[in-house]
Amino acid sequence: MTSTAARLDNALSEAEFSYIAYFDEAGDPGIKRVVPIDNSGGTEWFCVGCVVVQVENLQLPIEYVRRVRSIVNSFQRPDLHYKNLKPWQRLSACTELAKEKVRVFALISNKQSMRGYRNPAAEALSQHPNDYFYNYCIRILLERVTEWVERRSINDYGEPRKIKLVFSKRGGHSYRHVETYTKLLEIQQRNGRLYQSFRSPKFSVLDPSLIYVVQHDQDAGLQMADIVASSFYQAAHARALNWDVGPAKALKPRVASINDRYADKGLQLLPWRSWKTPLTDKQKQIFRFYGYRI
Repeated sequence: MTSTAARLDNALSEAEFSYIAYFDEAGDPGIKRVVPIDNSGGTEWFCVGCVVVQVENLQLPIEYVRRVRSIVNSFQRPDLHYKNLKPWQRLSACTELAKEKVRVFALISNKQSMRGYRNPAAEALSQHPNDYFYNYCIRILLERVTEWVERRSINDYGEPRKIKLVFSKRGGHSYRHVETYTKLLEIQQRNGRLYQSFRSPKFSVLDPSLIYVVQHDQDAGLQMADIVASSFYQAAHARALNWDVGPAKALKPRVASINDRYADKGLQLLPWRSWKTPLTDKQKQIFRFYGYRI
């Protein structure tokens, strides 16, 4: 598969975009059965991480991965993967990411409230039973990402500029449906028929045709997104033996905010009525750190 960097260079003459958003996830989107309600089933948490980079800084992710691999003495493989790092290495990876000229976003869903949820209409359009929940999470995260990009591009360029979306390929998911779903949102918004219209993606910067899917180990930007998704997943997953909020806290200098507000901006907790979610004090720590009043 051609590297994303090369594909982006080739695409510059075909479509104008000034930002690139890399997406990766931790946990799984399964909601038929959910731990700890069920003895086995989907993970309690599902997290999607995103890193936004300006096109002029296209080499930044590559340089970041090289630097971190050197700092943590990880030379067994060319890519960087959070789950393969020791605790001190994970903290180092996040501390270094916090120094970069990027902006970080994360959506974290506690799926206990979603257990057994069905959406027949959405399922009918999906090729996989978990696609619709995954796409819904992507939609919510895109609302936050495009809101920030629209504001930032107007500040940087005096006008809204497009953003390219690069997803880490995950087995069993139809990414073509991500594009179809995004196009459907655009049509519904244009016709004033958008379900859950309180917030919606900013199509002034979002183009459904600018969606790429790449293997994790072939793109340094996706490896940065993995660091984000996995560190926030670890911070929320307090039932795990390796629970640690330190790495996710270290990312704060790069987590997106508007008027110094991180909650519901750079960090989004689902479900919406988070105060009703049966979270332990440990699970609440990372969200309270970023401004949630739960």
